[in-house]
Amino acid sequence: MKSAPLVVVLGFLQIGCALASPGAQDVNTAKSQAHPLPDTEWFASPGPAPVMRRIEGNRAESGPFREYYRTPAGARLAAHRHTADMRIKLLEGRQFILMGDLESARVKVFDAGSTFVISAGVWHVEWFESDTLVEISGVGPLRTERPPVTPRVP
Repeated sequence: MKSAPLVVVLGFLQIGCALASPGAQDVNTAKSQAHPLPDTEWFASPGPAPVMRRIEGNRAESGPFREYYRTPAGARLAAHRHTADMRIKLLEGRQFILMGDLESARVKVFDAGSTFVISAGVWHVEWFESDTLVEISGVGPLRTERPPVTPRVP
């Protein structure tokens, strides 16, 4: 049996969550954080509810970057992959990730204090059972790629 990409089977989880540019809506929640954060702006991602806070660098440009990503309980990120490695440190909450092709994909669960790497080019789907805060770092430029949307035919 030929292995189908993870993205084909998991397309039903299609809830986009690309990172926004600095001009996006300000979500000033830093004062309620359990972890002290540098004095930078939070801004909304174009998607259901996650927010991102750039700490240093810019993932879209050459060079190192570091950012915080806050995701509410119940949020899901549709199948996607990145063009560069991402190092993840889970600061609060719990994150589930399904990575790889159908023959090798396994759900991995990460709790606060966990660190892991999502390698460039690996398709993955993420979901969160509780409010979650992660620190993401890497070397840009980094782009997020999503599978093409296939219209349903009745």
